[in-house]
Amino acid sequence: MTYSKRVVELLQDQKIEEAIKLLIEAIESEPDNPLHLVNLGSLLCQHKQYDQAEQFFLQALQLDEKMATAHFGLATIYYDLAQYDKAENSLKTCITLHLEDAEVYYLLGMTYVKRQNNLLALPFLQRATEFQEDVIYLFQYGLTLAKLQHYDTAKEIFKRILSIDEQHADTLYNLAIVYIHKGHDEDGFNLLKKALEAEPNHSLAKDALNHFVKK
Repeated sequence: MTYSKRVVELLQDQKIEEAIKLLIEAIESEPDNPLHLVNLGSLLCQHKQYDQAEQFFLQALQLDEKMATAHFGLATIYYDLAQYDKAENSLKTCITLHLEDAEVYYLLGMTYVKRQNNLLALPFLQRATEFQEDVIYLFQYGLTLAKLQHYDTAKEIFKRILSIDEQHADTLYNLAIVYIHKGHDEDGFNLLKKALEAEPNHSLAKDALNHFVKK
């Protein structure tokens, strides 16, 4: 059985320490195989051991500078540490190396969102939804559209989310705000009530409803 298969089995059994020991053994046995370094870096990353994980990803790139998964590993570290410029560069390298999927484009878009540049974020968030119609990706795309006042498109995205999860409180709230901005107060009011039905402690929906009551 290969090291990778054994590691997968250990992780499935929640034997994290044993998996780490096995990966260290794999690195010592096959020091020229960057995959073991990336696998260990990814595992350490999941447990927030970023300094060690970064070193393993960098070692993997010394062996193979075009190993896209190592660049992605670095990107996730930099993103979690709010080093968004470095995360952006690593993610763009992933795309150059043809590692293109929803998560790569979503994280790249989010590096711009975190730096308050929604306009630059938009095409990457849209691309993420084209790869995978996931609620998380759709919601951030819709939210960014709404922030840029593209209300009609945002409305359609929020409706797509509700077709997947009709109780998604944040979507109900933001769709309500879109309707209110469009001058459809009654629709907005009803959606705010639905948001609170889905999540009774939704503070933004509560505040918005209170604002309606005071009118």
